Amino acid sequence: MVFDLDQSRIFSDATNDQAILYLQRVLRFAIKFWDKGVLTPAEKVLSATTAAVFPYPLSQKTGVRIALDLNPDVERLAKRNRSGRYLLAYKIGTDQGDGPQETASVATFRKFLDDLDGLGTKLEASPGLAAPAWETNFSSTTLGQLSAKVDIHQGYETWLRLLTEDQKRFILAPLLHPVRIDGPAGTGKTASLALAAIHSMRQAASEGREYQAVFITHSEASRRSISTVLKAMGGEEFMPEQPSIRRLRVETLQSYCSGLLRQEISETEFVDTDAYDAKQLQLMYVDEALRQVGNEFASYAAFMSPDFKAYMENEEDEFKVPLIQHEISVVIKGRAKENLDTYKRISPIPSALPVSSEGDKAFVWRIYERYREQLVAGGQFDTDDVVLSALSQLSTPIWRRRRARDGFDAIFVDETHLFNMNELSIFHHLTRSENSFPIAFAVDRSQAIGDRGWADDIDVASLMPSSEERSSSTTINVKGIFRCSPDIVNLAFSITSAGASLFTNFQDPMKLAHSNMTFEEEKKAKRPYYADYSTDAAMVDAALIVAEEMRVSMGATKGDIAIVVFDEHLFHELEKRSIEENRPVEILKHRGDPEVVRRAKSAGRFVLSLPDYVGGLEFDGVVLVGVDEGRVPPSPSSQHSQSKAYLSFAAHNKLYVAVTRARYQVAILGVRARGPSGILKSALDAGALEKLNS
Repeated sequence: MVFDLDQSRIFSDATNDQAILYLQRVLRFAIKFWDKGVLTPAEKVLSATTAAVFPYPLSQKTGVRIALDLNPDVERLAKRNRSGRYLLAYKIGTDQGDGPQETASVATFRKFLDDLDGLGTKLEASPGLAAPAWETNFSSTTLGQLSAKVDIHQGYETWLRLLTEDQKRFILAPLLHPVRIDGPAGTGKTASLALAAIHSMRQAASEGREYQAVFITHSEASRRSISTVLKAMGGEEFMPEQPSIRRLRVETLQSYCSGLLRQEISETEFVDTDAYDAKQLQLMYVDEALRQVGNEFASYAAFMSPDFKAYMENEEDEFKVPLIQHEISVVIKGRAKENLDTYKRISPIPSALPVSSEGDKAFVWRIYERYREQLVAGGQFDTDDVVLSALSQLSTPIWRRRRARDGFDAIFVDETHLFNMNELSIFHHLTRSENSFPIAFAVDRSQAIGDRGWADDIDVASLMPSSEERSSSTTINVKGIFRCSPDIVNLAFSITSAGASLFTNFQDPMKLAHSNMTFEEEKKAKRPYYADYSTDAAMVDAALIVAEEMRVSMGATKGDIAIVVFDEHLFHELEKRSIEENRPVEILKHRGDPEVVRRAKSAGRFVLSLPDYVGGLEFDGVVLVGVDEGRVPPSPSSQHSQSKAYLSFAAHNKLYVAVTRARYQVAILGVRARGPSGILKSALDAGALEKLNS
């Protein structure tokens, strides 16, 4: 494999990271070409003499290609009886040149062959360049360790050798002002956040300073997982049960607020101690409240705006409930502080519930009252009650006086995109100083299933109330260790691109995605495909068969494969069959619960889940069931734009989350009569998803 540096300037015009990427991609192509291996979409043989390697993911649309001559100077080599199969990299750029008919200059190649004749003698005469020692050094380079399957449970010192420059910049910098780490699923945001927490504690210990930090997660399952990760990184000495001069606490926002309110509220009074499950129960209460006020609708209808009246009359309840729940949580409880007059003056949030007139809001307020009556009857407080009550305590003179003693020197927030606006507004009250906000938070907006109120800087505005702090905040976009294969990156890009029109603040999460797999790992990867079946029953039966085929092809365990079902009826059907027929399946029922995955691996079972629960986990392969027209997104019988926007929003990010759980393979199943989901159309058209007929 010969690189013509004079023609291509392949390394001289590149950064160190780019040079390594170019070298890796070209050598990987060379091995496949010589071994007659399967090429990826980024590796193309254009003719008998020409090939092109695209070093960057197709999703980035850079157009950069490296041109290779597959038979350089072939006639002269034949005359000189030179054996071997030479490849020549002679150009890098964005223009297509003459395509398959292009010919490379071979002057430098001929000079290389002349120099090569005496090279073996020189190597033998120099002990320092002996082949065995060179091979040993090369095989231990950290390039091979930057794999997609780096175990997060590594020591701090080990991790420092595995990080990208962006991650190091984030982790090692002193946390003096707000910092946002932004990137797609699988780029190491959580690991970076955990390492930054450990680094800050170690730094304080080395300087003998008192230091109090808190790491806040969304759910109880993720709290347990993060605690284990931090201890594996060497943070156990900073995590005592009792208060200490230097302490790193790991809390859910709900657990922190309940501790703050421990004299006013008991654990039994929470709707649910897990934030995600609590929000699901809130939906059930809202659904019941909506049914209770159904007979009062006629008396309010005369005062409603035409759009809201038509929406409430014609839309199905299952689509109205999430928007009403959002209105109660974010607008009535959060922005209006449960005051009707204030609520009437608040402008509606775009793409949320279509309330515009006083009559509209009066009816929604009636639903809210019924919802609140259910909580009172059950002696319960929902997540927003707890957070807003805690927020009121943090705004009192007592807390302002105690803040210097009980506040935190550093706050780390994981999965910020899952918190609603009420929850986000609490963080800036927890810092030790009222004038500085050392808050580090990780964001992937494409996973933001919960809240439709996000604007371009709304997360920053909520975490940092002053304009000075917002202007001093830093955003670090993460690129580097991406767990997915290049083909899965392309599929995820197609999904998020298809949803770009849904988000006024759309930022392409794939633009910085680099898949950095070893050659052996790339052998496990396959192009994602869509397969259709004649009936729902046939598709459900096929799910386990496809999962087993995927497992065998990768040499993985069953616990490395997840079956994600996009329809609750199908999920319960598959769950029921698995129990009745004793199929090897472990059910995931809490978001991001690593214990279920560990049990599945040790017991030899596949992981079965709904898309809501797989966030934060990773697998070798994922089988997505029921991703077809009418189910993803669900097709409401009405044509109301608010419901369609919400359903499409949720479907896009759930599909994005599910696809990016996989490292190597994705299989998507649907029913033939329905056809593939419209969200997949661009992926099928672009070739990012292969269509199979089963």
